[in-house]
Amino acid sequence: MADFVRVLAAGSLRHALPEIAAAFEAASGIAVSVSLGPAGLLRERIEAGESFDLFASANMAHPRRLCAGGLAEEVFCFARNRLCLLARADLGLTSGNIVDVLSGPSTRIGISTPGDDPSGDYAFEMFDLIEVRHPGVGASLKHRALQLVGGRYSPPGRNPAGLIGEGVVDLFLSYASNARFHEKDSALSVVSLPPEISPRIDYGLAQRTGANEGTVMLRDFLLSAQAQQILERAGFAPKDQCFAI
Repeated sequence: MADFVRVLAAGSLRHALPEIAAAFEAASGIAVSVSLGPAGLLRERIEAGESFDLFASANMAHPRRLCAGGLAEEVFCFARNRLCLLARADLGLTSGNIVDVLSGPSTRIGISTPGDDPSGDYAFEMFDLIEVRHPGVGASLKHRALQLVGGRYSPPGRNPAGLIGEGVVDLFLSYASNARFHEKDSALSVVSLPPEISPRIDYGLAQRTGANEGTVMLRDFLLSAQAQQILERAGFAPKDQCFAI
């Protein structure tokens, strides 16, 4: 059995995965090494030859691509998330006026980087859903949105709340698991998306091809009731709400 299990994981898991790893280590005696980052860039690192045992992505597409290339096997959905809007409180944003506020020509919109980070892909998916209902609006939002974090060339240390506070943007499309930390901040508002423009966000877990026993044990632990409770406390929805794969 390996001395440790190497995990590459989406940065949005930073408030849950360390606690899960610690619980697994305490139960099994097997150490876990965690490297966090945008899932698209982590997938590229694996494809370029970086060693890993488990890959925990903020979408299903990246682990499925590794499976298609023979680098990973047995993809599981292990958690769900939601997209929401983090905005200046004085912007007056509500779930009912999202499209009107977003389409305002003076509204500065921040998102993560599509391709590199699934959060940016989900933002574009939301804009596509808006486009279906409001032709021309979603396409304009894709063009206007500022890709400020989560990319290979993004400056380090940036975060949505800071960018809003500095006046760089008026609002930012964020995972609900991250935005929940700002719910009591009087300068900010956290606004849920109405279902018709809310992307489905499933998190995928893939183990490397030929995984050892310790990797399989950690995979099973991530799917266990104990790990699922940690994920729920961190703002994620349970795996039993994932789409069948």
